[in-house]
Amino acid sequence: MQSAVQPAISKALEEMFERIASDLSMLADRELTVSGLEVARETERPSGPGCVHISFRFGAEDGEQLRHGTLLMPLADAITLASLLMMLPDEGVGERREWASLDESLKDAMLEIGNFISGAIDAALQALGAPVTRVRFEGCQGVKEGVRPALVYTEGAPLIVGRVQVSVGSFEPFEMIAVLPEGRYLG
Repeated sequence: MQSAVQPAISKALEEMFERIASDLSMLADRELTVSGLEVARETERPSGPGCVHISFRFGAEDGEQLRHGTLLMPLADAITLASLLMMLPDEGVGERREWASLDESLKDAMLEIGNFISGAIDAALQALGAPVTRVRFEGCQGVKEGVRPALVYTEGAPLIVGRVQVSVGSFEPFEMIAVLPEGRYLG
């Protein structure tokens, strides 16, 4: 079930996605642009459509509570970012986008991307004056098509889900999905 969210929550997600794009642009040495922000309150964790996704999990310290969230992106696009981080040429990136599993160097690069994503979310929330002590990276995992990502979460509780289209250099745009528990830290 979906419902509308307060403007402050939409603003928080807009800031998060912009910071993520900015930080990953610097990391990948390619411009990342985001467009078409959609934000809704949902009561079910969304799954990534059409392919395997990587779930970059994070925890936001909100006073005494740790609120767990995730950022989903298609595996091929996560591989693109990881390959660019490793400074591979576009031809090498294109070849790796077809891989179904990761070697150690890609795994390490994925972890670095997760750290940058969590840092960007932290910076965005701090810039908005959110009552968050810090946002920390909690690992990443592959999630099969149509499967909802693992998340410390009470089924049926309200979640804030943000979706954007992301472009990385000359590669095809893809959808990035942020899933966050509702809370005062979002505005």
